[in-house]
Amino acid sequence: MLKPTISVLVLRHVANCLDLVGCDPEPLLAGFHLRRNDLDNAKGVMPLEDFLAFLELAAVKAANPYFGLQAGRLGALNSLGALGFLFLSAPSLRAAFTGFDSYLATIQEAVRNRFSAQDGIATFEYMITDQTLQDRRQDAEFSIALMHNMCRNYIGGAFELIEVRFEHACEGDERVYREFFRCDVFFDQDTNSFSFEDQFLDYKSPVIDPELYPIVEEHLRRRVADSARRARSHKDIIRVLETSPLDRTPTLEEVAADMGVSVATLNRRLRAEGMRWRDLVNDRRMHAAARLLRQSQRDVAEIALSVGFAESASFVRRFGRHFGTTPQRFRRAGGDKPGI
Repeated sequence: MLKPTISVLVLRHVANCLDLVGCDPEPLLAGFHLRRNDLDNAKGVMPLEDFLAFLELAAVKAANPYFGLQAGRLGALNSLGALGFLFLSAPSLRAAFTGFDSYLATIQEAVRNRFSAQDGIATFEYMITDQTLQDRRQDAEFSIALMHNMCRNYIGGAFELIEVRFEHACEGDERVYREFFRCDVFFDQDTNSFSFEDQFLDYKSPVIDPELYPIVEEHLRRRVADSARRARSHKDIIRVLETSPLDRTPTLEEVAADMGVSVATLNRRLRAEGMRWRDLVNDRRMHAAARLLRQSQRDVAEIALSVGFAESASFVRRFGRHFGTTPQRFRRAGGDKPGI
């Protein structure tokens, strides 16, 4: 199965942040078969799994548990390639978020990125959808801090948040997060997000001439079209599954309707790849449960509900069949099981 990727331009920014704290990124890059000049390739990609691992190792190398946060705060105009220019040249902050939401897939796969505004509150949400990718704390904090910084650069110092949410448990001093974002920060949540008053959505940026926006958007639109033409059928199926909520998995009939094919055709495509729909659904639920047991403090009953089980007993049985142990023992062992 093809692994999700991310643009190496994002890793270039992370490597530059290591330089700033006096840590040589070259040994880390070599561990992923990369050289510094590889990171300047605007079309270059790397496995998302490797990027997540690099961020976690970078935090260890820098001896800084908040490395992701601080690297996000240092995000510059070119940290996201053309997508960064699209955001900062948008005619309004609302358009900046809408465009970012539409084109994030041009630099990163396996991600759910949502922007919404309701009842006076605007919210940006970021979440990796591939549940096999387990170690993601630094990435979540980096991504939320980077987008927060993009907003501050767009508007200026007047931009303020109401709250920030993270999927993972707090592994440091909560005061660091509250001081960093200057608002309440919550952990063990269903997603990674930040919210702010929607009055900021009408602000216009003084950073880049908005006449650049349609030019960059057309460039990104062509990239999306090219990717769609190259997509493989089983990858499309997995995309529909992964972008659905964990507790409301679509049926095979719904996926077929979304793709405009019959259920029989969909089953035939899956069999050609050696896959079954029910196995894909079960694997996704189990990997999500394993991640939550390792990286959150939610109890087993809450985790069971969050991954789509109506009651705990059936979840515990399914988890046992999948991993050969109970959720409680898995958590006590630190999630140290093969393939996790």
